Amino acid sequence: MRIKNATYLQKYSLLLISSLFFFFSCKSLDISSPGASPTVPEALSEVSLPAQMPAATFDRLVNSQLLQILVEEDDLDLGNGLEGDLQIRRAGKVTWKTLSKEQLELRIPLQIQGEVGLKQGGLGSLFRRRVPLDENFAPLIRINPEVNPNWSLSVHDFELVELGGDLTLEVLGLELDLTGTLERQISRWAEINLGPEQELVQLKPWIDILWQQVGKPFKVSWQNQNLAFSIQPQEVGFDEQFSGNNALDLFLGLKGKIQSHPVEAKPSRAFPLPDLTERREEKNLISARVPIGIGYEFLDQELGNFLGSSPIRVDKKTTMQLSNLQTGPFGELLMVRADFLAIRSDGEQLDGEIYVVGKPSFDQVEQQLELQDINFKVVTESTKVNWAVAFKKGKIIRRIERQARFPIDELLQSTLDSFQGQLKLETPIADLRLGDLSLAPGGFYPLVDELLIHMLIEGKVDIVWK
Repeated sequence: MRIKNATYLQKYSLLLISSLFFFFSCKSLDISSPGASPTVPEALSEVSLPAQMPAATFDRLVNSQLLQILVEEDDLDLGNGLEGDLQIRRAGKVTWKTLSKEQLELRIPLQIQGEVGLKQGGLGSLFRRRVPLDENFAPLIRINPEVNPNWSLSVHDFELVELGGDLTLEVLGLELDLTGTLERQISRWAEINLGPEQELVQLKPWIDILWQQVGKPFKVSWQNQNLAFSIQPQEVGFDEQFSGNNALDLFLGLKGKIQSHPVEAKPSRAFPLPDLTERREEKNLISARVPIGIGYEFLDQELGNFLGSSPIRVDKKTTMQLSNLQTGPFGELLMVRADFLAIRSDGEQLDGEIYVVGKPSFDQVEQQLELQDINFKVVTESTKVNWAVAFKKGKIIRRIERQARFPIDELLQSTLDSFQGQLKLETPIADLRLGDLSLAPGGFYPLVDELLIHMLIEGKVDIVWK
């Protein structure tokens, strides 16, 4: 009697355990409760570039940008009853050195040409003759150049240290020392033309020319699909200082948002740059999230080529053939719904639906999109299929994991090539290239109408000064 009861107990225990296993295996995925939708981070781009312009490059820049003719005026009041027609022009190469992180000292060779005479009225009405003037000077000046938020260049703290020569003229037999007069005229001219409120050079047109190349909308093409992107700049940081070796240290930073567009709606030009913000970037870095959306119809076709290409073996007597694959979001996961036809070894055919959910991820070695942490649910009226699936669930999951993937290496390469072309830049003073560039998916976000992939690009900017 005890043995008989034990047999019944074992029988019912086995039935209970099998039923519980079947319940938790097949009912654990509730396809009616997908969970919360994914939170998508902003697709931001950032470039920070600390660079040191060598003295030789800065020397060429100074000498190429400083005006040849500084002053050209007629009937200029020189004081002390004198007036003249004067032209002050550069007469050679400007030499310079740095005095501090902010201050620059320049020696500017100048040639002063013109005529000087007495003002009209009084003696000036009797003696109309003017004395020709042709002298060379090399004034030594100190300035603090600054770049303004509106991309213009101004000079602060102008100081004439010395005139670098003497100006002595003979007028009506009298020797006149006009050195002090000329110094006052130069200081007065500088006060009018070189004040902090005076915008000497507009850098914006030059920057805009460069930005039209760097910030222009770009296109990514793969699998006969074309995607367009643009960069919406949000902040541009800039700072500068002179270093002890007569070099100019530059600190440039750009932050923006990468936007996606249909190819036919791609903007024709780069978005305008905002005003400058004083900010110092100490690291050389380029980082960007490029949001690439893959439509579910395309995923249906690609996954169908892999999952639907060969049957999935459920057990020794049953194989499952998938068809009509449809992908879509399931909260933060990706769902693949498919019709299946289960074929038994005795020829019996059973049909139903299968719902597979998994976390999209990236296989770095194979350069493939794959599904991890897979779970699934079978909807069928066949008890045989339900039991077979319940007992072979782990094997089925492993088989789906091997087949539910497709390559995206072409997408990666196209994205890399397009982005790399943005910062391949040649200018009169320097050439820029992207270096140590890496690219990999930085996140997968199943949305309502597409699987959004954030391609994460990281690298640095290599600069070669001329």
